[in-house]
This record gives sequence, C-alpha cells and structure tokens, in this order.
Amino acid sequence: MNPKSLHTTLTCAIALALIAGTGVARAADTSGADVRVLSFHADVHVQPGGAYTDAQTQAIEALTRTGAQSLNPYQEEFSKSMSTLKVESAYIVKADGQRIDIPAADIVVRPAPAPPGSDGSPIYDNNMMLSVALPGFNKGDMLHLQTLKTQTKPFFVNQFFDVWGPAENQSARDQKIVVHGPAGMHLRAAQRGGWTIARSSAGGVDTFTATLAEHHAEFPGTATVDASDYSPVFEVSSFPSWAAVGAAYWSTAQAKAAVTPLVKQVADQVAGKLHGWDAVKALYMWESQHIHYIGLELGVGGYVPISANTTLKTGYGDCKQHSTLLEALLAARGIQVDPVLINWSNGFNLLPLPGLDFNHAIDYVPKYHVFLDATGEFETPGQLAIGERDKPVVISGPHPRLARTPGAESAHNKLVYDATLHLAADGTLTGTAHMTTHGWWAWFNRMIFSEVPPGAYGRLMNMLLTPSGGGSGSFQPGNPQLLDQPMQVAASWTTPAYALPGKTLSVPLPAGPYLVPSMAGTSDPVSALTAVIGPDSRRHSVSTYFGEVDWHSTLSLPAGYAPTYLPPDENLHNAAGRFTYTVKDTNGTVSASYRLKLDHIVYTPAQYPALRALMLADLRAQRAPLVFHHT
Repeated sequence: MNPKSLHTTLTCAIALALIAGTGVARAADTSGADVRVLSFHADVHVQPGGAYTDAQTQAIEALTRTGAQSLNPYQEEFSKSMSTLKVESAYIVKADGQRIDIPAADIVVRPAPAPPGSDGSPIYDNNMMLSVALPGFNKGDMLHLQTLKTQTKPFFVNQFFDVWGPAENQSARDQKIVVHGPAGMHLRAAQRGGWTIARSSAGGVDTFTATLAEHHAEFPGTATVDASDYSPVFEVSSFPSWAAVGAAYWSTAQAKAAVTPLVKQVADQVAGKLHGWDAVKALYMWESQHIHYIGLELGVGGYVPISANTTLKTGYGDCKQHSTLLEALLAARGIQVDPVLINWSNGFNLLPLPGLDFNHAIDYVPKYHVFLDATGEFETPGQLAIGERDKPVVISGPHPRLARTPGAESAHNKLVYDATLHLAADGTLTGTAHMTTHGWWAWFNRMIFSEVPPGAYGRLMNMLLTPSGGGSGSFQPGNPQLLDQPMQVAASWTTPAYALPGKTLSVPLPAGPYLVPSMAGTSDPVSALTAVIGPDSRRHSVSTYFGEVDWHSTLSLPAGYAPTYLPPDENLHNAAGRFTYTVKDTNGTVSASYRLKLDHIVYTPAQYPALRALMLADLRAQRAPLVFHHT
C-alpha cells in the first residue's frame, strides 16, 4: 500500500534571500542544512471525480558540496497508470548570477527502482521516475523548477486527499499552496504547525490558500517519534470522517474476500476439527508461513487487494492480500474478521483530517478483540510487532470506525534471562543461559533463528560477546515456527580475560549474549536506551519499544574472595514504570536480580522526566562496579 502523498521540499535551511529574475541576494546559513528551499508554490485544481492537476514552482539552493550532490539529479516519482508528470521549466542560477537553462536531453523519465520491503522482500509497482540532470551544479548554485502533474485516476472515485509540508530537518520559507475544488465535494482544510489558511467560494468552486512564511530546520534527538507526528502540515480532504475512509476501502476490498470453493477447502484442511480461537491460531500461522510477502502496488492496487482465491493460487501477496486472505479463511470457518488500515512507522498520531494516512493493512477479530498481522511470519497470534502498537487505526468492514492497537503490554512483551556463570582463577568466564521471550521479543528471536543457519551460531555468539570481551559459544534455540508459544533459547559460552583476579577483583554484570530487537551486538538491552535519556527535557515525544526485561545471574567467584563493595538495592516505581535491582554475595557466590518494566511505548514531553529518572537509576546501578578483595 502506498504511503500518503506528501509534497515536501528538500532538506533546507533558513534563507534571508531575495529572488528576482536570475539574481539572488544570498545570506549566510547557520542551520547545518545542506540545501534550503527559498520558495515552494503549488496550484492544485481538483475535478469532481477526484482527478486533479498540480502545478508546482520551487527554488532550491545548495549550501554545501553534499547538498549539491544530493540534488543532482533532481528526482520525483509518479504512477504511470494513474498520472503524468512533466517539466515546464528548469534552469540553474550559478553562485555568480549566471543562468544556465537545462536542455531537454537532460530531462528523462524512466521506470522507478522499487525499493525492497523492510524485510528485504521484493516490491513491484508501475511507478516512473522523472529525473532532471543539473549540469555543473555546485555549492552555492540554485535550481529553479516548474512541473505539472496530472492525476488522471484517483485511488477512490469522487474522493480527494493530499497533504503538504516541509519535513522536520528542513528549513523553508515562502510556502504557498492553493487548492481549488468543486463545492459539491465538500472539501475541508486543516493545518498543524503555523500554516495560515484562507477560504473563498465563487462560481461553485471552493478555494483554499495556505501559506507558511518560515519553518526552521529541526534535528530531534535519538528515539524521537516520527516527524509525521509534529511537523508542519497543510491538508485538504473530501473524507467527512475516518469511518468514511474505512468504508471507501471496504467498498473495493469486500468482494476480494469471497469464500470460494478453494478458500473453503484450504480452511477446512488447515483447521480440521479446531474451532474458535484454536482455529484462528491455526489459520493465522498457516497463512503467515505459507504465503510469501511480495509488494504489489500497481496503480490503484496500492489500495485495492487482489482476491483471496488468487492469492491461494499464486502463494504470494502484499499486506492487503494477506489481510484479505485471512478474512476469507476465517469466514469459511464462521469467524468474522475486519480489515484494518494502519501506519507501520514510528508515528503514533493521525493527521488533522481523515484521509489516506496509512501504509499497511492488518486484521481485527471482533469476537476476541485481537489484531492480527499475517505478514508477520514470526509474530505471536494476537501480539503485534514493533511499529504496530499503540497506533490509531481505521477498522474497515461493515461497521467502519476509528480504534487504537494495544500499547506496551509489558507482561506480553517480555524477555526473561537466567544465567549461571563461573569465573576461573585466570579470569576466564564460562556461562550458560536460558532466554524466554514473549511478544515482540519472541518475534525477533524467531526471526533470527529462522534466518541464521546453525553453522553460523558461533559467529552470532562472537558478535554478541564482543562488547564484553569476546569469546566463543553457541545457541540451542527452540522451534521458531511455534508462534503460539514463548520462544526459548539456550546458550553456552566462554569469555577469556573477562576479569583480572588479583588482590582486588572487579566484575561487570550482566554478562552474556542478549538477543534484543534492533539492539543485536550490545551486551545488555538497556545500553540502547541510554541515548533516550541524554537531554534534560524533550520537545517531542520519544518511543521506547521495550516492555519488560527480567534477568537473573548467579556468579561463582574463585576461592578466597569477599565483597568490598556491592551496589545498593534499587526499587523505583514512578509514572514511567518500575526498576528493581539487587546484588547479594553468599560465600563467594554472587546473585544479581534485575527488572525493568516500561509501562508505555510513547512518552510525551510531560512524561519524559519520569522516564529519565527511571533510566538514570538503572544506569547508575548497572555502572556501579562489583568489587571484591582476596582474603
């Protein structure tokens, strides 16, 4: 499914410049941006059926050598089956004021390379790429460009939706969008972030004019939510409600989920004598493991699925096909399932007005109040993965409505790590561990051990041990295909020179190979969260896909060592979550217990201080050394 169309200018910076013909008064830029947009104007004329024309004029300056390279060639993508795009005018103004017209031979249209999906799966579309080569384009030069896009076919008949705005890391000035549309379409406009909107009506046409005088570039800190949650946007939509968006999708998708004889045959073969939730799990797991993900975004196919019957025959499909097939399979067993539109990203809010603000399709089972994503080959049934939680969604189907997916659910998204460690007199550490993972932790571990062959377990172990001194070992994973059970992984390893026993002995904990979503290669999960708590305050919300981590380690020391210093017990419970940590020594055997539970995925600026206090307590405890002396 195509993401929303976002008319953005390029990365830019604050410009105090006057554009007059080919002459420009340039001012120094201190934002750190590589390019800046000096002006961006769009004039949009919407037709009654939803088709439209969009004439754009913009001026962009390269502030650095990197900026010049990023602009050359200038590229813009469009769907050849739904639209046309052409250049009306293109020229360069050099830093010394010389104008260079771009020859027609340097303006080409070719098939756009389709990037792979997030998991490397292929994506097929019929998009084209307009490419404008910029001869001799260097630092200090400016591109002046006029284009005309004609959208000949809307995604949904009689509907229009679009959104414009500079991204977070862009500085922009002189932004002006004018949208003309038939009064009968009942277009509405809204903004966020400082746009000014004026509306007028004449001759059966409504006109919206939006201007943004200036937007300063912003470079938010690590773990900040997606810029779509807070960047300035101007939006125009004909959809009266989010339920209307769901109804529009259902109008084209409903027939594709028909229960054909083939659908019925497969459903009965897979589910057999199972009923209720057991049948849901069986059919979900079968589909997620037997239907290969391939993106199919051909024209309106970005929002219209291929039939369930066809998907069964071909054995592949994108998110819409997966969603539609699961609806049909479960319908064949008398279980209602509704399609769901969701944005798989690090954004957690919808745009001000309803529209096509989604890039992914999943399912909702009303009877059990669970969301299912059959594209997730390794997801626990009923437990959504990273990128799908705590999200506003539109449930389509016969009763379309706005809803929200479950949030952190710490008890269901948890890593439990138990390790038994032995430190030899020469400082060599040997260890065994058992990891039990749930929810998104299990999703990641299943994915790892489905893709990494047993012969590579040693290399994976070495990589994970590297931050704590290296070493060797291996894993003994459970069956990653058992999606309705926690994922179990056992590990054994040896780390030479883990510590240096002498008159005194300092030992770091935890030790061993953690397998953590997006954190592989770190010796402990919390280290990846340190960047989150750097600033004293945050301007925007931060996201922390964490849930809960419990680890317990028992470490036997060489003979004759007694504790000199052990960290004090920690027990902090606040609005962000809970952290506990205890370390005890019993006759040369050290027992350490750790628990960190975060109650939310998203923490607002107001909630951030509680998160920071929790994480600081955690870091202080883990960085405190365990010190022993030889008696």
